[in-house]
Amino acid sequence: MFTVDGLNDKQLGRIARNPAFMAEYNHLVSPTSPAGQSQQGWEFEMVQRLKKDPTQFNKRPIREYLEY
Repeated sequence: MFTVDGLNDKQLGRIARNPAFMAEYNHLVSPTSPAGQSQQGWEFEMVQRLKKDPTQFNKRPIREYLEY
């Protein structure tokens, strides 16, 4: 299983649903894209982006988003 910083897909989904994460990274998604239209779309898109290039999510340590 592919992981980011030792986190699995379920944990990455929880991070993507974190209100602080959403506020800090909502600029990455257009409101008209599927990721901007629904919570599920947002979560799927962000998990894929986290796995593809986690370096673009550098505003704080990624594990901090699990604590909400």
